[in-house]
Amino acid sequence: MTARPLVAPVAAVTFDLDFTLWDITGVIGHAEQVCHGLLEQRYPEVAALYDVEAMRGLRARIAEAQPAIAHDVTELRRVGLRQAGLEAGIAGPKLDAMVEEAFDVFLEARHAVRLYDDALPILRALQGRVPIGAVTNGNADVGRIGLGHYFDFALSAVELGAAKPSHLVFETVANRAGVPAEQIVHVGDDVHCDVYGAAQAGMQAVWLNRDGFEWPADVPRVPHHAVTDLAELEGMLLGLIGAQA
Repeated sequence: MTARPLVAPVAAVTFDLDFTLWDITGVIGHAEQVCHGLLEQRYPEVAALYDVEAMRGLRARIAEAQPAIAHDVTELRRVGLRQAGLEAGIAGPKLDAMVEEAFDVFLEARHAVRLYDDALPILRALQGRVPIGAVTNGNADVGRIGLGHYFDFALSAVELGAAKPSHLVFETVANRAGVPAEQIVHVGDDVHCDVYGAAQAGMQAVWLNRDGFEWPADVPRVPHHAVTDLAELEGMLLGLIGAQA
């Protein structure tokens, strides 16, 4: 049995970002196309060597060759752009400028996300009641999306040097929240990174399973609570927090 009801006290709530608070279906692919378009216009020698798919392959090879940065999606993209530029014969200040320009347009397009309808209501309901944290393996910035004022802290794999489900991430979450792990509710859509990682760290793990997926066979089962939307979770949390008052 892995079903685990949420229990009081709840002293902090943390959220994964992509596919938890917002939908990024097609967003990364679009951002990569935008990036490639800039390369075609400004650095055609690079675009001629690497299209979008080839750049993905390059980043995969870099991640395999340099495992120390495999968790850092920002650094992987920068290193990939730099390598592509070098292979195209670009160097020095021009190469530095190319990396910055190309990554900046990617990052801007990467933040063109669509919030789920139930995201803002739960953030507004929890704000001021308990500390709220954002925990992501990606490079999304809640401030850049206009949600920064809802969060008391935000942590990323880029900043931490480790990615979920690493215990280092969740230990840092507990330290930043300033409460015991068992009093933290962590919410995410990814069974391995979010649910397994949080449960292993002693937190109350919530699987946001919007599409009714089965638990994947390759992930060990852990105690967790499952919801199909954030509105359901909002009511549960407010009930628990209200009972503590």
